[in-house]
Amino acid sequence: MSAPSIGVTARSARHVAREIVRRLYPMHAEATRQATEISAWQRAEESARRAVAEAVAGALPGARIQEQHRRTLIVWQHNARPQGERGPVQVDSVCAVVRASGKAVQVDVSGRPDSVLPMLAAFARAHERS
Repeated sequence: MSAPSIGVTARSARHVAREIVRRLYPMHAEATRQATEISAWQRAEESARRAVAEAVAGALPGARIQEQHRRTLIVWQHNARPQGERGPVQVDSVCAVVRASGKAVQVDVSGRPDSVLPMLAAFARAHERS
């Protein structure tokens, strides 16, 4: 909304007050209504996103959750090499991004098939239950 500018011939203080109310109040009321709607929409969006992020993180014990502007990033990594064993490091990882409304999740998974496939199957089963 644009900021209004009004000019009033000062006949009296009552006249100036009446003109301010007449000209500015409707715009203020509309701006307040819009702000209330946007705030309610943002709270609903955040709640939906949080619920999805918690479900994804619940399937990934030890995952890091990072809130960003209108999205949630969930990162889980697991070193698949037994402790004390030498050789190349093999890391299984999942990076999930829950979009603003919680209606979309982007998941990137990498690692050993014997680790990744059961994880994807668990996600699919969790989706079927919801």
